Amino acid sequence: MTDGDESSDGDEDVETGDEAESREEEVSEEAESAEADAGVEDEDVQADAEEPEEAEAEAEAESKEGAEDEADSDDRDEDPESEAADAESDSDEEEEQAEGEEAGDEVAGEEDEGEGAEAEEEGDDDEDEETSTRDDLEDLGFYDNEFTEFPPELSGVKRFKANGEPEPLVEALQLPGYDVTFMRKEMIEALGRIGDPVAVEVLEGELRDGDTQIEAMEALGRIGSSRAVDSLTDLLDPEKRVKPHVRAKAAETLGEIASADGVEALADVLEVESPRVRGAAARALGRVGEPSEDAVEALANLLEDDPEEHVRVAAAKALDALDTDAAEEALSDYRDDRNELVAEAAE
Repeated sequence: MTDGDESSDGDEDVETGDEAESREEEVSEEAESAEADAGVEDEDVQADAEEPEEAEAEAEAESKEGAEDEADSDDRDEDPESEAADAESDSDEEEEQAEGEEAGDEVAGEEDEGEGAEAEEEGDDDEDEETSTRDDLEDLGFYDNEFTEFPPELSGVKRFKANGEPEPLVEALQLPGYDVTFMRKEMIEALGRIGDPVAVEVLEGELRDGDTQIEAMEALGRIGSSRAVDSLTDLLDPEKRVKPHVRAKAAETLGEIASADGVEALADVLEVESPRVRGAAARALGRVGEPSEDAVEALANLLEDDPEEHVRVAAAKALDALDTDAAEEALSDYRDDRNELVAEAAE
């Protein structure tokens, strides 16, 4: 073999090596391509496998929605009956309510009629009572007058007072239902002016009437009967809830009656809280003039300790009016008193 042939064989070997290498690369690329294709096929297979599951889930969901739609449809089919039942129930309730209101109106109407009848009966009773009282006053001579005032019976009161006739006035004050305060006061005042003890009992009854008790005490004071002492001292009782001005008037009236029977009660109230009552009781003791030791001692204590000057003056004047040795001795220490009226009474 020549050198040229060896060179040609060498070139062929080189080409063969290059071709082999190139083929290997092609085989490798084909293998990679096949592997990639296989991967794609696996993904396609997996995707194809997942598609039936998704389809099955969608079918199940559609089936459930269909069932719900069918249930809604059934409900809608039943609604007319339910609505009808509800409408009927509402109608029954409205009817019952209307019947209840109608029954209530009937009851209210009956009550109104009953109240109206009762009021009418009361009105008739009042009218009958007023007519009866007017007839009684007429029988007592209250309307036998040459002149008429208002109310008409006032003319009769003035006539009885002028003539000194207490009996018609006493009987009129005892008429049931005669509660005209103005006229009752006029009758009481007339009885006091007449001054007949026959009126004492009915006047004592008026002491319990808050509208006429002051007028009754004034009348009893004018009459001056000791028969009224017990009723008046009862008003002085500290344990009874009597207003101060009423108690003071009772004490004053006892002084006007000037009965020794009232001295003890008057002395007891010289220690009460109300200065008005204390002063009235002190003046009353001076008017009674009963020189009891209890009265003198109580008045002396009042003169010494009372914080109200007008009460001290009343006590000093009462002691002076008693005109006893014990009273003069009690006054002797007050001839130079800071209060001129007290000092004057003590001289």
